[in-house]
Amino acid sequence: MSPIHHILHEVLHQYGSFGLALLLAGGIVGLPVPDETLLVMSGFWMHQGNLPLIGTIIAAYAGSCIGMTISYLLGLKLGMPLLHRIGPKMRISEKHILTAEAGFLRYGKSVLIIGYYIPGLRQLSAFFAGVSKMPFRIFASYAYTGALIWISVFLGAGYFLGRHFSFSRVFEQFAKNPDLLPYVIGIAGAIGSSFILKTYLSYRAQFSLYKNSLLQ
Repeated sequence: MSPIHHILHEVLHQYGSFGLALLLAGGIVGLPVPDETLLVMSGFWMHQGNLPLIGTIIAAYAGSCIGMTISYLLGLKLGMPLLHRIGPKMRISEKHILTAEAGFLRYGKSVLIIGYYIPGLRQLSAFFAGVSKMPFRIFASYAYTGALIWISVFLGAGYFLGRHFSFSRVFEQFAKNPDLLPYVIGIAGAIGSSFILKTYLSYRAQFSLYKNSLLQ
């Protein structure tokens, strides 16, 4: 088991769902926490009975929302000077900042949902929402919905792995083949994105029907 997996293992073992919430919040704010690995591991442990099902889901969702909210408030109150000052210390390069800013300016609110699946953008999307003075109600509706979908995808992936593999075998494979993780993340992201698109199209169709009924 790699050092980072060992640390995550110990935190979850010692502090359970509370540790999961803290780690996810810190990872979203910008600390070097492998969020997807943490969620997959937690989902795996849920199936094994080492973490409570409902408590883990609530903790993952709460940690994600708290992290996004903190980032939003930092952007709202302190703005870009803070990011340029502390970004390098948190392994956020100028390239990450420019890419995230361009993505937010181009796609707007949608980045708060899609950005969860893109490392770097996940940490900065809420910050730029704050910098742009996005109303909190709009920010929360997108960011918190995105958080629910994101944790469901990766907790579900871990839960599925728990049904078919042993804990040691799964992380032994990741330790031997670390290049596999981006593919797993990409597949999970694709599943999450397809779900988002399906939900959006369904909502749009229902809204169109409702709008047409009002016009008749």
